[in-house]
Amino acid sequence: MIAVFNSLPVKEGVAAQVVERFANSRGHVQGFPGFVSMEVLSSEDTEGEDEVLVITRWQSQEAFDTWVQSEEFRRAHGRGGGGELLRGHPRMSTYEIAVERDPGPPSEHT
Repeated sequence: MIAVFNSLPVKEGVAAQVVERFANSRGHVQGFPGFVSMEVLSSEDTEGEDEVLVITRWQSQEAFDTWVQSEEFRRAHGRGGGGELLRGHPRMSTYEIAVERDPGPPSEHT
């Protein structure tokens, strides 16, 4: 499994607007083969270095690559708009998930 981190440097004060776009999108990614999950995080920096971080998890690199080359991807990213909210180019990083833990039963401490 892989995790893809897409860091969106947004203009000061618009992080909530960018997050809202993700929240209100009807997303073409949710039903895509190999898609596992998505999280959208926002950070408003006191120095105007606001950022929205989009983390997606995929069953494999191949599944992610197929998404990026798909018509669904073009529809999701070709809606127009949004570019005026960024203060720079997005930065993307891909990581292989090396260790994963799910919540377990509470431990008993005596």
